[in-house]
Amino acid sequence: MLAREAAGEKSVMLLSGSIDQQCLNAGLVDEIVIHLAPVLIGEGIRLFDKLRTGDIELERIELVATGGITSLRFRVIK
Repeated sequence: MLAREAAGEKSVMLLSGSIDQQCLNAGLVDEIVIHLAPVLIGEGIRLFDKLRTGDIELERIELVATGGITSLRFRVIK
């Protein structure tokens, strides 16, 4: 069973740079939420490093800054 079929109308959250890129490339992402913290990490998988689809247009739908975290929510324009 595909994850899309299993989820039905429910929301699915992706929490991996590699999986995020695969789903963006496949056109399966409706929204992107990014939580920014004032820490720079030197290693890891870049979230948007291997996108095959060229430019992906985003519409900012929410920005919340609390304490040391800034949360950004975007709609993927299809």
